[in-house]
Amino acid sequence: MFCLLLHAKQNDENSKVCDSRNLFCDSLQNLDFACKLWGLFKALISDAVSSISSLSTTESEIILNKINEEVTSFFNQVLQMDTFTLRQEAISTGKYP
Repeated sequence: MFCLLLHAKQNDENSKVCDSRNLFCDSLQNLDFACKLWGLFKALISDAVSSISSLSTTESEIILNKINEEVTSFFNQVLQMDTFTLRQEAISTGKYP
């Protein structure tokens, strides 16, 4: 963790190590919340898909796996971007006020 803090400090020379630590902790809390929220959404989606009587068990599993793959891919992409890039992408797509 100390190495990550030093790396963050080097990327923003004007900030203090404690500022970098706070940003890092906030990011981890957001990630933890996002994971828990995705778990809730996954359970709700799973219940909705399984309640569709015209779908077989195999079809339901295929749908749920595809949704999970797409969300995982999205999270991987977002986690690799810095805050500035995320804002720019959100502005360019009209998803940021």
